[in-house]
Amino acid sequence: MNLLTGLLMINDIDPYVEYGAFLAEDKPGDMKNYSSLLKPSAVKPQKEVSFREQDGAKVPEVIVQQLQPRDVSLQFAIVAADRTEFSKRYSAFLRMLQRGEDGWLDFYFPELKRHFRMFYKEATDYKQLTDFEGEVAGKFYVKFREPQPAF
Repeated sequence: MNLLTGLLMINDIDPYVEYGAFLAEDKPGDMKNYSSLLKPSAVKPQKEVSFREQDGAKVPEVIVQQLQPRDVSLQFAIVAADRTEFSKRYSAFLRMLQRGEDGWLDFYFPELKRHFRMFYKEATDYKQLTDFEGEVAGKFYVKFREPQPAF
């Protein structure tokens, strides 16, 4: 069994098994993917009234904090035995992320024991890690939107 198997499920599919895709970091020990996932959402602005004749601002006696939607950026890598397999895997993985199940993606992280319900926004910063001779690898960031934040 491969170490990358079972670390992430997207709509009940293991992306490493299906597409050779996995969450990647730039260097050993980095945790940017989990940092992005676990960063708390900002709260919506509180209504307040500012009178020129008074210091500060008036706010309600009871403050109700509601979360704003948030964006989560994850870095993926894809590996394949050759350029043909890489091209197929890369295209299929992006197509799955862009369309999801009714547009939604259910990310499950067994290590965190948490689900995140998000949709695809954009892919950025593609970097080719190998040439196209022999095993081929590339990595890229994908930005997702979480309208109802888990945090």
